[in-house]
Amino acid sequence: MVGMVDYALHYQKLGFSVIPIDKTSKRAVTKFKDKTFSEDEVKRLWHEHPDANIALRTTDFFVIDIDVSESEDGYQSLEDWELSKYIPKTLTANTPSGGKHIFLKKPKGVNISQDIRVKPGIDIKANNNNYILVAPSNNPKGKYTWNKDTDTIAEAPKEIVDILKSEQEYKPLSFSTNYKKGEFSNKTAKLFEQIVFGLGDKGGRNNALASFVGGLLIRGVDVDAVYLLAKIANHYTPESLPESEFDRTFTSMLRKDRDNKHENTTTHSTDY
Repeated sequence: MVGMVDYALHYQKLGFSVIPIDKTSKRAVTKFKDKTFSEDEVKRLWHEHPDANIALRTTDFFVIDIDVSESEDGYQSLEDWELSKYIPKTLTANTPSGGKHIFLKKPKGVNISQDIRVKPGIDIKANNNNYILVAPSNNPKGKYTWNKDTDTIAEAPKEIVDILKSEQEYKPLSFSTNYKKGEFSNKTAKLFEQIVFGLGDKGGRNNALASFVGGLLIRGVDVDAVYLLAKIANHYTPESLPESEFDRTFTSMLRKDRDNKHENTTTHSTDY
């Protein structure tokens, strides 16, 4: 009988960096940052977690992640987006929620930036330590499935790269961290507490996450570390934020941090 480990080994032999994902928590069952597991490690991980879903790290490829919900239609957003006419014939997959994953190779020497909610219902999953679930992973809504048109990942054409870069231009944001000079000591204690106590009640989770991420970034914490710490805080939140909402808020705060640093280089620096 073919099990999840057999599929994971198949992806590993094709050169992908595979990660086991717990179906309940939707979190990786092991540390995976900058790591590619060997065949023996893959066997061991799925022996310990035989029903774990399979994810692929977006190392040398990225994914245009199309989602549909009551409020957003990623398919319509893609149709209205100039980028759509440059998408070549490439590997695609269907998601359990009715969405679609479009896989494209990162051109050699070109950095593709992660961009959550680049358009309504569309995310760009591109960070080397991000991942995308693949078939036959599943959830209560159904299974991930591959489309049969082609099994080849095409390289992203220059037009798509240029459009994605244009979307990364500085954009003003309304998030506020409320951190001021001289307030860091008490605020730091609160940041540590949020890691284990969570982001609070349902109505204020987004603002709490924005403040948490901003507080760590302004202290110079590594971006990947901030992401993982924020994931932990969200995990310990009684009603945790959905992944798409979490990623959207996190990416917005990264942009705000970038905007602030850009402004500081053109004005003056402040010691905290």
